[in-house]
Amino acid sequence: MKVDVAIRGLTEADIVAADEIFRSAFHTSVDRLADLERYVALQPDGWLFATVQGMPVGLVGAVDYGPFAYIGMMAVRPEFQRHGIGHTLMRQLLARLDARGTPMALLDASEAGAPIYMQLGFVQEDLACLFEHPHYTPAQARAEYVHLMQRQDLELVADLDAPIFGAGRASLFRILLADFPDRAFVTRDEAGQVSGYLFAQPGRLGPWVAKRRQDAQALLQAAMSLPFDAAPVVIAPQMNAAAIELLERFGFQFKRSCRHMRRGGSNVPSRRALIYGQTSFAVG
Repeated sequence: MKVDVAIRGLTEADIVAADEIFRSAFHTSVDRLADLERYVALQPDGWLFATVQGMPVGLVGAVDYGPFAYIGMMAVRPEFQRHGIGHTLMRQLLARLDARGTPMALLDASEAGAPIYMQLGFVQEDLACLFEHPHYTPAQARAEYVHLMQRQDLELVADLDAPIFGAGRASLFRILLADFPDRAFVTRDEAGQVSGYLFAQPGRLGPWVAKRRQDAQALLQAAMSLPFDAAPVVIAPQMNAAAIELLERFGFQFKRSCRHMRRGGSNVPSRRALIYGQTSFAVG
């Protein structure tokens, strides 16, 4: 049975309520407040908030990178699920993206959510695989050619990343470096050019991109020298067999996967075989 739902833009004042919805929907005690604040800062007009008789019940949003938008944070309170709220949120979000002229939308869908997205025109392109290191303790030393990322590196990092991710995301890198100045690393090749980078968020490794396997390993080794708030996780594309082999060799264990799905266009422009870790399921 459908309910009378009102949908409006998510504001900074809604972030605490949005976090409560997300934790309730996914049965987790881990808050996403910091992530939500970053995502709203990254795309202030990209997030939708659903209420029923004034009660916050759902959210979803997207970051529009230009060639495509990345959809995430779809959540509905358990007691309001199966009432059409998620479907309504998605239809309104997709209508907004269509009105902007965004040619493609990407998302990572759970097995439960995938049939809904298929009804909305999404097709599967890959899997996004979540790995966790359950027995992590900081122990590894950094390779000599891994350096802390500096502000002057951001343009070069963005230039390396754009053809691999498939779109520019310099704004995301600026936000992450401001938040984690001592947890962002770069590698350089023999010519001194940036050949890889990794942002080691307090609970998650990513975004993480490398052109060469040795750079990916050196970056992971640097990240593994840091403390984490909990067992660190990585979201790696299934297409990147080197990433999966590397993570397993370093003690990460596969936990679950989501379907990497596309709506619009004929193929995803990214080179997922060079993406070792996504930022999150929400923003790619």
